[in-house]
Amino acid sequence: MKKIKNDKEKILDLLKKHGYNTSSYNILSEDKKYFFSEQKIEGVIAYVDIANTFLVAGDAVCSDSDIMQFVHEFRKFCKKNNKDCCFQAISKKFKDTLEIMGFGYIKIGEEPFFDLTSWNLSGSAFMTLRNHVSYAKRNGLSVVEYKPKEKRNKKLEKQVEDISKKWLKKKKTGEFSFLVGGPSFKEPGDRKYFFVFNKKKNIDAFLVCVPFFARKGIYFDIMRRKNNTIKGTTELLITETFQMLKEDGCSLASLGSAPLSDVTSDKEKRQFIRQVFKFAYNNLNYFYHFKPLYHYKQKFGPTFWEPKYLAYYPPNFKPKYIFTILKAYDPGGINDMFLTSIKTIWSKLKNVKNIK
Repeated sequence: MKKIKNDKEKILDLLKKHGYNTSSYNILSEDKKYFFSEQKIEGVIAYVDIANTFLVAGDAVCSDSDIMQFVHEFRKFCKKNNKDCCFQAISKKFKDTLEIMGFGYIKIGEEPFFDLTSWNLSGSAFMTLRNHVSYAKRNGLSVVEYKPKEKRNKKLEKQVEDISKKWLKKKKTGEFSFLVGGPSFKEPGDRKYFFVFNKKKNIDAFLVCVPFFARKGIYFDIMRRKNNTIKGTTELLITETFQMLKEDGCSLASLGSAPLSDVTSDKEKRQFIRQVFKFAYNNLNYFYHFKPLYHYKQKFGPTFWEPKYLAYYPPNFKPKYIFTILKAYDPGGINDMFLTSIKTIWSKLKNVKNIK
């Protein structure tokens, strides 16, 4: 236990120096294994072992100048253990280095960023959003930051737990992991919590945010609400949180990736990779509600979008990577039948070979 605690402290220090990826804080969760350099490189790679693949959670956490050497060392570690090497949800700058190293890659989604120093709700484009926020306020909803480090409220935390249970039941999934965190009220760390209260002072929705230190930003990690909440509840939660973060001196926020939102625009890749991801986009909506996520986040008017990538070595794409990723996020909800389905689709696309 002492070693685990020491590793976590070491990783947190590394995140504060080199945590560029927006979801990097969540590598601290318990489902990960950690790779540290034997060549005295200051860094960490967090990964899980699924389907003979070491699947890495985001970018390697190290300085830009060490990325190539550190990844080369990890790739040798994968080969020694007879594992494929796969990096999930990586930034463009990290992908660019892996591309030079001979990794295959594909775009898997886009992430909206908000410059809080300039973002506001003015203009005709936000008229509907403003109306929803105003409606929520008129119906007595308000947003408050909860600070468990200062004083915990077990009653409120129980309400958050109940909302989560009902949310997951409705979505027909288990609690996500890998690059998705949790409330973690017992060990809040650097998390920020925001609650929507109704007229009765009960919680209707909540939001958990985590930092990505290297860009001095805040990542919206988890947002959940009760069923049948007042129109504008989550819109109020997001816009009020933006304002409170801005007042705290935060200048950059991310609502998190919209998975598989725009993979077909990646023209470097051939037809069958696009088809497999298109299948996931169109037929696995129950799993992560891909389509609504993209359109929902877009309506808040992001300042800019950044692509997210999957990179893999050897550089030939394998259908098991989709299974590996979804299994990492929802260990209890994805079974081997899904892998069989993906392989069937794969085998029907016969005209493409040696895809990189």
